[in-house]
Formats: sequence, C-alpha cells, structure tokens
Amino acid sequence: MQCSCDLVQDLYPLYVAGDLSSTVQKEVDEHLKECSSCNSIYNRGEGFDEERHLNELEVDVPKSLDDRVQMRMKLRRLKFIVLVLCSVLFLIIVNHYLDQRKEEVFTAFHDVYGGAEYLQDVIGSTPEASGEELNFLKDMYSNRMFKGIHQLTDSLNWFEDQKLKGSSLYIKQQSFYTTLDNLNLRKKDGRWDDVDQKTYDLLVQYAAEYMLEVTEDYKKFNHGYSSYFETVDVKNLSKPVESINRLSYTYNRFHELPDQVQQLSEDDLTNRIADVFQVDPEEVSLEKDYDYRYQFRIENESISGEVDAFSGYPIRLSSYDSPDAKGELLEVDQVQSKVEPFLDKIYGENKAFSIEYLGINVNYSSNIDVKYYSFRVMPLFESLPVYAFSDRSLIVNFDARSGELRMMHSIEDVPLPLDFSVDVNEQISPKQGLKVLQDKVEIEDKELAKKRMYDYEDTYVIYSSTSGGFVPVHAYGLSDHDHTWRYINIENGKEELLYNKY
Repeated sequence: MQCSCDLVQDLYPLYVAGDLSSTVQKEVDEHLKECSSCNSIYNRGEGFDEERHLNELEVDVPKSLDDRVQMRMKLRRLKFIVLVLCSVLFLIIVNHYLDQRKEEVFTAFHDVYGGAEYLQDVIGSTPEASGEELNFLKDMYSNRMFKGIHQLTDSLNWFEDQKLKGSSLYIKQQSFYTTLDNLNLRKKDGRWDDVDQKTYDLLVQYAAEYMLEVTEDYKKFNHGYSSYFETVDVKNLSKPVESINRLSYTYNRFHELPDQVQQLSEDDLTNRIADVFQVDPEEVSLEKDYDYRYQFRIENESISGEVDAFSGYPIRLSSYDSPDAKGELLEVDQVQSKVEPFLDKIYGENKAFSIEYLGINVNYSSNIDVKYYSFRVMPLFESLPVYAFSDRSLIVNFDARSGELRMMHSIEDVPLPLDFSVDVNEQISPKQGLKVLQDKVEIEDKELAKKRMYDYEDTYVIYSSTSGGFVPVHAYGLSDHDHTWRYINIENGKEELLYNKY
C-alpha cells in the first residue's frame, strides 16, 4: 500500500503510541525512509493536522475574561451551597414545628377528651342531681374542658384558624350552666314539660356528637409519624358546640327550642329603626353581628348602634356628632321631660317606665367640658319595678346643653319582648313565699352544720330564665347583697332564676 504524506502525518499520534497494526506501521516506516519531509516532521513531533489547525485557531484571551469566568463559577458554587443550607434549615424548622405542634395538639386533646367525658356526665346527671352534685360536675367539666380548648386554639395553624372564622370551639359557660340549673330546678319543682324534655334530649345528643368528633381527632394525633401531617377538623368540632350555645340561648331567654323562635327579617329591623328616628329606611344601613343582633348606622342623623334581632329594640345607641362643650346647662327637669317621649318612640306609648336621674356623666369618661345628664330607665308593671342585678340597668344619656340624645346602653339581662306585659296576680304572700323557700333550703342544708336563714327583701318583676319571660316574684336574701337573693313566683310559689345572658 502506498501512503501519502497527509495520511502519514495524520497517523503520527497512533505511531508514537504504538497503536498501529504491524502492517500499517511497516508501510509508515518505509515512507519515512523515502520522504525526508515527513521524517523531519516526525522527528520534531509535528505529525498531525489537528494540532496545526488548533495552533492556527489560537487567539489571545483577555485576563479579565478569565477572571469573570472564575467568578461566575465561584458564584454558582456559592449558590449551590446556600441552597443546600437553606434546604437543611427548612427541613429542621418544619420538623421542629411538626414535632412541637403534634405534642401541643395531642396534649390539648387529652384535656379536651376528658372535658367531653365530663360534658356527657354533667348533662346526663342534670335532672336528678342535687345542687351540690351538679355544681361539682360543672366544676370538673369547666376545669378540664376550658384548659384543653384554650391550649387547642393556641395550637391551631393558619389554615385551621381560617376555617374556624365565624365559629367557636367554646361552649358559653354561663349560659350553658343556667340551662342546666333551670332543667334541674324545673324537674324538682314538677314543672318539667315537653320543651324541657326536648332540650335535655338535644343536649345529650350534641354531647355525644361532640364526643365522637373529639375522639376522631384525638386518635388522629396519636398515630406516630403520620400525626405530623394531620389537621384539626375545626368545622365538625365546632358544630355541636354551636348547637349547644344556640339551644342554651333560646331555652333561657324564651323557654323555647331554636326552631320555635323567629327573628325579625332585615327589612323589618330596618323599618323599625327608621320609625324610631323618623328617617327614610334607605338611610339605614344594617350589618349582621353576633348573638342575634345587628349593627346599624344612620349617616344623615350621625347615629349608630345595635338592634336585637328578635324584638327590633335598640340595645345600644350613640351619636357621633361633636357635643356642645360650652354654654349654659339646661335644667335637669327640662331634659328629663324628653326621656319619656324617646322611650315611647322605641317601645310604644302604652308601656310604663320608671325614670331616675343619676347625675352628670355617670359611667362615662369624657372631657370635663362635655356634660351629659344620665338617667336609669326600667319598665314598670302595675307599679312593680323590673329588677336586674344592681350593677346593671338601662342607661340613657342626654346632652346637658342641647337636650339631644347622645347614648343609650340597654340592659341585656332584661331582653324586652316585642310586646311585653305582665299580669300581677298575687297568690303567694311574702310570708308564704319565705316558708316555701325555707322548706327547700332545709332540704339543701340537711348535711350542713350551719343552716341558712333568708329574709324578705321586696317584690319585683324579674326576667326569669326558668320561665323564659317576665314574672312577678318575692325576693329573699341572706344579706342585702343581691347575689345571695332567691326569687319565689307570687302566683304559683315556684322558684325562678334571674336571667343572666352571660
């Protein structure tokens, strides 16, 4: 075979490395003997075209370009290191959060579970329990449940908080306990009726539903590593709680079930507010609030407040116009004469009220130059005043200089019905009522060394949570402090509990 110079020069790397077959190597050797040019190139080590081509393509590379390339490579390495560190840190934080949350939620559910058991116990025992037994069970439930729910709500994540908005995991304690006390009292006094039975049955049902939801969540957070990614089912957990709250509210206020009472429509509420302030209904803006109430505002009159959804009566009123801070004060009688017409506009002209002047700026902190005349207002029934706890009453404030209404704070412990009235028909004298009460107290105190002795205080009309409305009663107390008072219905001799919304 004849080898050309180009071929021999291309074979130089393989020749030097000894990778040529013996036949080809022999032909190259023969060519080198005859070709002085190729022999010279082989001796100088310039035996392949690629090297020559590369040498031809070589250019001078600026040093600054080389520095930028090195810097870019360093930055890439740094970014990679930072990414790795951030990933490790993220995993550490997530792991710590999940571990801490699992521990907190599981610990909270331990108490919530115990509280759910006590909830079933206290409801189940209510009709037949003694006063001491019922109070003991209420305390056991309260101590366990509220501790757990408080810790649980603090442990909820952002997504669970969003799902819970507008709902609650808390049973309203005072309202719930009042329901239990009334069920217990009505059972002992022989007043147990269909509403009592249905209320009791529903409470048992809701407590069982609550126990089921608590148990399911309790188990979810007790499954080892899988518990880290579980969420609290706040919606289903809150449903029986809210059912208990609704039932307690309507039972205490009306002695009715929630589906037996009807709220006024928003149009009716708007029209009632417009009638009171003699404005066009279009000027009244209404917004749903909580606990069966609405916020309202009348821009042109600079008045805002809250209105009860069942009666349409204002619970709170305030004028946000700037009051007069200078000028002579009007006579108290001159301003007081405006209170009754104002009440007539709200409640109707056939309702009677006691109106008592309390002084200037009572229960109101204001600039010393602003003067309000404060009046206590309570309904009257055949000359009997309505009584609530001594530190609570309906207060209206009028500007002492202009005589204009500035504020009204209604007493929610006297939730006036839409058409309220009471027939006072005394069948039980104060002395007879005291005998009825002392007979009850003697049974209650049979295990006590010191017996309680009540004295007659006065005769009032109270809003009773036991009967769900206004009833005339004789009041008896261990002292003149009304928190010790007990009330006997003057018509039937049965004990009544004073309504307490909270």
